Amino acid sequence: MKTASYKELAPYDPDWFYIRAASMARKLYVSGNMGVGAFRKNYGGARNDGVCRFHHAIGSGSVARAILKQLESVGVVEKGPKGRRITPSGQRDLDRIAGRVAVSA
Repeated sequence: MKTASYKELAPYDPDWFYIRAASMARKLYVSGNMGVGAFRKNYGGARNDGVCRFHHAIGSGSVARAILKQLESVGVVEKGPKGRRITPSGQRDLDRIAGRVAVSA
């Protein structure tokens, strides 16, 4: 599965989905409410149009939507009036994980 329409190949890392999910959870934690469209913009990149200049292209919406649904089912994210947001229990979990990572590093 490709992560964007402008990509030529799928990711090589077999754990790319979990890494993207952690990244999206952190982005929601830091910046607040975000929807699928905002994540498509964030995870976009430069599209190669041959001899033309590179232009920004958006990432995959199905990947962002699937990750947000998984985070909702776990209880880390909830739907709000303007996109998704971190739940208090999700914030507590992310704080605990960040504390563990900081101690071990």
